[in-house]
Amino acid sequence: MQLGIFFNFGIIDVFMVHYTKIISLLVIVLTFTGCRKSEMQDEYYIKYQVESTTVYYGGKLNVVISNESGSLPLIIPQRENWETTIGPVKKGHVASLNVTKSGWDGQTSETQLRLYLRILVSKNNSPFALKQINGSETPRATASATYTLE
Repeated sequence: MQLGIFFNFGIIDVFMVHYTKIISLLVIVLTFTGCRKSEMQDEYYIKYQVESTTVYYGGKLNVVISNESGSLPLIIPQRENWETTIGPVKKGHVASLNVTKSGWDGQTSETQLRLYLRILVSKNNSPFALKQINGSETPRATASATYTLE
């Protein structure tokens, strides 16, 4: 009778050793799978902002932004704050914002237009964080800002 009890405990000991190994292996696999999965599912949104000041009314700005599928050209009014949000985009996306005074010939010196550009990023619905700024008190007809999502 004692031999039977000893034998049963031996089977339980062997079972517990294998059970512990299986549980440990499952924990390791789920941990690494979970980490990789969260990286793949990160969603980023990009907010582009343009502020322009000038003494002249009625002018326009040519704006080109990068979006989910390439680039998007827009025309916006001068002397107004403007912003737009695109997304979701993936890690590694290059956010770019290019602004040029409409009708500018590339050579004439600008004396009145001041441009302030910002790129902000939100990851997984977090608040937007400022990632790139290009502002100057010096008048200019063109400006750009670029940021690569990390």
